[in-house]
Amino acid sequence: MATTATGATGSHFQRQATGLVREAGTWSTFIYNVNFISIGLMMMFVLQLEPAFYPGGNMMGSYVLALLIVLPTSLVFSMLAAALPRSGGDYIYVSRILGPRLGMMSSWINTIWWFIYGGVPSAFFARFGLGPLFRSVGVISGNQGLVDIGNWFITPVGTIITGALLVVLLVTVFSLGLNVYFRIQNVLFGIALVALGLIAFVLMTTPASTFATNFNGFWGPITGNADARQAVIDAAVAGGFVEAPTDFYWSLIPITWIYLELVFNQSSAYIGGEVKRASRIQLWSMPIAAVVSVSVAIGLTALFQATIGTTFIGALGWDPYLADGAALGLPYAMPFSELAAYYAGDIVVALLVGIGFVFWSYTWLPGQILNASRNLLAYGIDGVLPGRFGSVSDRYHTPIFSLVVVGVLSVGALIVYATNPDFTTLVGIIAFIVSFMIVSVAAIAFPYRRRAIWEASPVAWRLAGVPVITIVGVLSLGTLLVAEWAYLNDPLSGVNILNGLTPVLTAEDGSLTKDTVRFLIAAGTVISGLVVYEISRIVRARRGVRLEASFAEIPVE
Repeated sequence: MATTATGATGSHFQRQATGLVREAGTWSTFIYNVNFISIGLMMMFVLQLEPAFYPGGNMMGSYVLALLIVLPTSLVFSMLAAALPRSGGDYIYVSRILGPRLGMMSSWINTIWWFIYGGVPSAFFARFGLGPLFRSVGVISGNQGLVDIGNWFITPVGTIITGALLVVLLVTVFSLGLNVYFRIQNVLFGIALVALGLIAFVLMTTPASTFATNFNGFWGPITGNADARQAVIDAAVAGGFVEAPTDFYWSLIPITWIYLELVFNQSSAYIGGEVKRASRIQLWSMPIAAVVSVSVAIGLTALFQATIGTTFIGALGWDPYLADGAALGLPYAMPFSELAAYYAGDIVVALLVGIGFVFWSYTWLPGQILNASRNLLAYGIDGVLPGRFGSVSDRYHTPIFSLVVVGVLSVGALIVYATNPDFTTLVGIIAFIVSFMIVSVAAIAFPYRRRAIWEASPVAWRLAGVPVITIVGVLSLGTLLVAEWAYLNDPLSGVNILNGLTPVLTAEDGSLTKDTVRFLIAAGTVISGLVVYEISRIVRARRGVRLEASFAEIPVE
């Protein structure tokens, strides 16, 4: 009979070993965490939205505030991942420390939103990756055919077809083995990083006046306005765009768009059973991934502000929302990579930065599919879901069935996201935050409820006699409350149901606002995991199996 790391036997589990292999080395794990953050998407949201819709927002201040809010949660996950190195992330931590009901509740929130969010980055792949790449190259080269191809990618049909092909490709790669994926991931990460470096080089070496000249030269013929840059600003101002002096409140609220990416620096926690030397790598790779990503984003954002100017960046973000009054007539704001392409005015540079940004445009998606499949695997091993979810290919050491399930649901979410404007990007994060709160409570309680495991772990540190993980858990809980408050106050979050601390739930006619409805849907997902667990427990009990017994032990490796 197999023996777990803690000396417990695996008698209650579906089998004696997961079948997974520890294949993730130092750089693969670190890049995996940076990829799920996606420096490119994080910067894109900040540059497109903060100067446009948060008057007084200071982009640098928002990055720093978001990092300070994320780091305690990052440390919670890194310490728990080092102490309990199993796939399934918070499901393992919470279920073994606080009990299976809270464990399933916390984890299912992530799983279900990774299903739902599967539609978002797969849509971004076409909308902000391939579309702008073909458009910018077509505009610079004067090739209308390329412009038309770029425009097709951002149509709903183009977005769905392209995104679905990406999901199928990723599921196939993941099914062939994690090592196969990591080799591809690391190469693409290098290309994406080189593209950011090239953008920085263009911004640092090209006179600021060149941007206006090139932008007008490329977009003048398209817009029919010789000074297209000024036309964008004029249209935005006429449509309500305003600027304001730096304000702390409006620098704090838009952390929502940074937190959306940054908090997933802990992605490797969910593949914990496949990380080599987890007690060391997990500890540093998560917080360092967050610090490095924010540092790069701050540097590049500062260069864009210094060269292109905050006013034009803000007006450009405002322009797509002017409908018939828009100067450029684009349905989505340009990603910063496209701006850099026009800045350089060179087709080779446009190709390189555009190709590089393609790889940033979807990098949430691999982590979502992979992590959700590992959660399903963990549920299957414990017996919460049917054993089929816990099956692992003997040849490839991957949970192919679970991967296919996640892929199918991701394509379904893509279709909904691409065709339904009420599916807004930020809604699910308020549910994720509840999950992170539960994990933080587990971290606080870890040394007291699982003392033997904590004392044997590499994180059995004390500060003034208090376990460090308990202190970090308390800090994380406090910062998570701030993050949740920001989402509920952000007018662009889709769940703006607070004005300060005052609830705003209904419209003038007394009906629930769309934000309230979306909030209630997200709240429903918070308790759905508890429902899944109770149904499973009842079904298993009728078959003579006591499901709770699995949770007395650390899962098999």
